[in-house]
Amino acid sequence: MGSFNPHPGSAGLDADGGPRHASPPAGRRERLRLQAIDEILDAALDVVTEQGAAALNLSEVARRVGLRQSSLYQYFDSRLAVYNALFERGMEQHLDVVRTAVAAVPEGWAALRAIAAATVRFSVDHPALSQLLFLPAVPGFEPSARAYRPSLAVQELTTRAFAAAVDRHELHPAAASERGVGLFIALGAGVGSLQLGNDQHAGFDEGRYARLVEPALDMFAAYFSPDKPAGWVP
Repeated sequence: MGSFNPHPGSAGLDADGGPRHASPPAGRRERLRLQAIDEILDAALDVVTEQGAAALNLSEVARRVGLRQSSLYQYFDSRLAVYNALFERGMEQHLDVVRTAVAAVPEGWAALRAIAAATVRFSVDHPALSQLLFLPAVPGFEPSARAYRPSLAVQELTTRAFAAAVDRHELHPAAASERGVGLFIALGAGVGSLQLGNDQHAGFDEGRYARLVEPALDMFAAYFSPDKPAGWVP
């Protein structure tokens, strides 16, 4: 991780003998600020990957990006603020993965399968980040409304896919109920958690548990078969 200088430039003369501004122009300052934030978050993610989601140490983060800890507070006013920014960035990445997966398949049950598989793969590929996103791994941390917004977008994609699966007679209407959606989420979360907890060094395609996501989805589809009576309740 390279270090950065959050306050480039100093008073003096430029190469032509004219005055050199103490601070860069506003547009450049903003680019440098965003670069600094990205480097801080990259370092923070490295720390939690090495030491666990709850083990974020701002002194160590500051050291890795070449800052004093007091200077770090120019960008984040607390440890929880860093967690919040990591959560938002991670959820945006998860949303991008889910959108890409859904766009590659037909609507309905195929989209639901793609959402589940993409989410488990994302969790396996980003184990420390997935703890922060999908588990209560950090005591006292609650994401802000803004940070949580991408998660709501994933939920909306999932809701639409359920509705399409029911309309296409691929699933029983009960699958789109609160219990049905809850079971769908629990299946994916259970597979991902088992993979991370018991075979964490294997990738999605090699993992003993990650590969079970497809048969688990087959069982879900059989349980919520559209051939069951219309008034059937799970």
